[in-house]
Parts: sequence; C-alpha cells; structure tokens
Amino acid sequence: MTLKIIDRNVKRIVTNGQKLNVLIHETAVLIAEHAKQHGDCTRALALVKAMPASMRRTMLVLWFDTFTPIRVSLTNDKVGMLKETAKTYVPFDIEGGKAKPFYELAEETPEKSYDFAALVKMVESLGKQIEKKIDEGKVKPTDTEAARNIALTVQALKFSPPAVGQGVEDKAVA
Repeated sequence: MTLKIIDRNVKRIVTNGQKLNVLIHETAVLIAEHAKQHGDCTRALALVKAMPASMRRTMLVLWFDTFTPIRVSLTNDKVGMLKETAKTYVPFDIEGGKAKPFYELAEETPEKSYDFAALVKMVESLGKQIEKKIDEGKVKPTDTEAARNIALTVQALKFSPPAVGQGVEDKAVA
C-alpha cells in the first residue's frame, strides 16, 4: 500500500507542478503586459515572492530580465523598470516571453556549482567583508575586537587543492 501511495503522490506532484509552472508563466506574461501598458511592475515582486521556496525563483527573475525592462531584487525586496538609457535595458518582448516560459529557462540554466578555487575565494572574501563592515562602523563597538579576530582568523586560513580521491576536509591548514 505504501508504494502505491508514493507512486500516486509522485504523479500528482508532476501534474500539479506542471500546472503551477503554467499558471506562474501566464501570470508573469500578464504582469509584463500590464507593466508595458501602465508602467506598473509592482506585481512582479509579489509573484516571485509567492512562488514556493523550493522553486527556482531566480529563473522567473531571469525571465523578467530577458524579456522585459522589469528588474526584481529579492535581496532587498525591490522591483522597478529600467529606463531606455540604462546599460542593461531590455525592451518588452511579450511574444518572446510567451514562447519561452521561465521553467524552460530553468531547464537550460544549470544551478550554480562551485569548484575548489571558487570556494577558497569565497572564504578569502569573508575576512575582507568583515573588515569593511568594521571600517564602515556597521559593527557594534562592543563587538569590534571580536570581529577583527574573526577577520584575522579567516584571512590566515590557507588551503591547497585536494589530491585526487581525497576530501577537502583533510587539506585545510590553520
């Protein structure tokens, strides 16, 4: 009985997922058409935020970037339209957007992966970011010394690429 329930649920997820993708796409097109006609793109942010967290919201943002001048920023909850003079301005291409749903962009755009060098760069930048926050006065005065210690500790870390077949955890040296 359990496998039948699992199989039935998997089929429902596929069907419901496809229906949800279509509904999101249709709504995005309506938002683009409304924004083109009225200059109001506020619903783009609402749509992106309404998507389930498990979905690739960034692909809907990419869809807006690709087919409209609408720009959605999830990091600071902002939405707006670029002026024609903006460097990254894209005119409305409603027909192109209708033909290429956001979920097809997701299929064509692999999720970002990080190699060893990118991960090391990420760690190295963390110390610099902490120092910058201290210098800008964005760290509480009572925490400044501890924050400097964190920055120094992170910056002192040295890494070497793992040997083939070895894990990275064996290669970190403090």
